[in-house]
Amino acid sequence: MAVEAEGNEQQKNYEVLVCTGDLVYTGSFKYGFDQRLIDGLNEGIRSNAATKIVGFLPLTDATIIDRKGKETKQSLIYIAKNNIIFVGQVSSKAREKPLSTYPFREKLPIGVTIVAAQVYAAPYKVKGRIYVDTWGQVADTIESPSRFLPLTQVEIDPPLPGGGSKFDFIAINKERIISLSETPL
Repeated sequence: MAVEAEGNEQQKNYEVLVCTGDLVYTGSFKYGFDQRLIDGLNEGIRSNAATKIVGFLPLTDATIIDRKGKETKQSLIYIAKNNIIFVGQVSSKAREKPLSTYPFREKLPIGVTIVAAQVYAAPYKVKGRIYVDTWGQVADTIESPSRFLPLTQVEIDPPLPGGGSKFDFIAINKERIISLSETPL
């Protein structure tokens, strides 16, 4: 199976961390240049002209870390989105081109604390900001049909295997949220 070339004008490439509770994956997530990371997670990505990957998240050059810190490498791995608690953006390798496909809409930041399910241990506590449309409510945002909810300025407790606990951006799987409460900013 061929992996798209790094220089492909039609794709963005982000380094991400994927948490499933028992395992943490790091690697490159490639998706269409006309998509944002959250769109690639919610809508799926094209692996080629005929195939759209919706239910799985493909990572290239992946490192898999278990609870004990043991690392395994895979050149390409597909992670079932049902098992993902959250995806954190580690860094960007994307070209900085202006995108006109997403018009700016005024949104208000709201602090939240989320308790998210983890399989065999205590759940993660995620603190961060969600953005709701002006005049919108948190309920409108969390009840949207999207699978993943974007959060910014995030702190995660307990820290992940490997020590990561702070992210500028994560996308949390709404199906894995146990509770969400508003907190002061």
